[in-house]
Amino acid sequence: MASTPLTSEPASSVIVETIRPARLGTRLAHPVLRTTLQTFLRAGAWVADLGPRPAELVFRATRLSEKPAAVLGTPRGVRREPKRFEHFDAEWLWTAPAPDPRVDREAAILYFHGGAFIAGGLNSYRRHTARMAALSELPVLTVDYRQLPDAHPNESLDDALTAYRHLLAEGFPPGQIIVAGDSAGGGLALRLALTLRELGLPLPVALSVTSPWADFDSTARLAHPNAGDDAVLPAAGPDMVVRRGIAVDGVLDPAWSVVNHDFTGLPPILLQVGSREMLLADALAVARRADAAGVPLRLQIRPSAPHTLIHLGAGLLADGRDAARDAAEFHRAMIEPGRSGRTAA
Repeated sequence: MASTPLTSEPASSVIVETIRPARLGTRLAHPVLRTTLQTFLRAGAWVADLGPRPAELVFRATRLSEKPAAVLGTPRGVRREPKRFEHFDAEWLWTAPAPDPRVDREAAILYFHGGAFIAGGLNSYRRHTARMAALSELPVLTVDYRQLPDAHPNESLDDALTAYRHLLAEGFPPGQIIVAGDSAGGGLALRLALTLRELGLPLPVALSVTSPWADFDSTARLAHPNAGDDAVLPAAGPDMVVRRGIAVDGVLDPAWSVVNHDFTGLPPILLQVGSREMLLADALAVARRADAAGVPLRLQIRPSAPHTLIHLGAGLLADGRDAARDAAEFHRAMIEPGRSGRTAA
């Protein structure tokens, strides 16, 4: 795996890693998803865009997908502990050799799932976060933050902040916490870090995000060549969610998008994204913000990897397993120096 700076400037803090060409399974997944999942999502976006009431019905129907996902269960060998907060649910997942986070507050990953703020949750993400816990050898606290249409992403941010403060109150050192997420959850992880900085709270040791939805203004995303090439997201999908759910009285506050903020002081970031994803535009904008602020960022652009299936498809796709292992390696490298008095090699 080769690495190059984002720019020709010798002091660039962003390293773009060259990933091996996509394997056959990943290449085949692209047309399959475009003709199945994206067709379904495109139809949902069209219905939701008919008006406020259809949008609310679609948002609620999408949320219902979490219930049947419960049949997936918890992977063998993984320990699970539900955690109830005032406004949301969460759960711990861990497996040996990771310590029990209920009694050993040494280190942890705080995870925010994807789903465009209208889908995703503990059930549908359990296998993904369990795999992350096992590979990273760290307990993972997954947060089922409030979503549309019942709550605005600003309230999702409140839930993220509550979960992070809970870890601090439990005794987890901030220098041993990694904040992670994918898609909407990836943007939420970045936004949480910016909020912690503004509040003067201790920052986590690192951020680990996959295909973050980091810009609620769709202008740059729709102008990118990938707008019509994404295997999962329909071109109008994110923009519809913004207009029908995130914008308030038709107004979108630029401050809600992390790409409109100065990243100065943020911790190191791992950013993984697919080469044909619509959200590649957001990922590149995040990388530019990190570079401008001198924040270390590793950008892995996975050839042909479908949106979020970089990791979520790790059970089926070898490229997904590679990405999951790379993320776990990053997590361990960020945590190990401060773990039980250990020092970096």
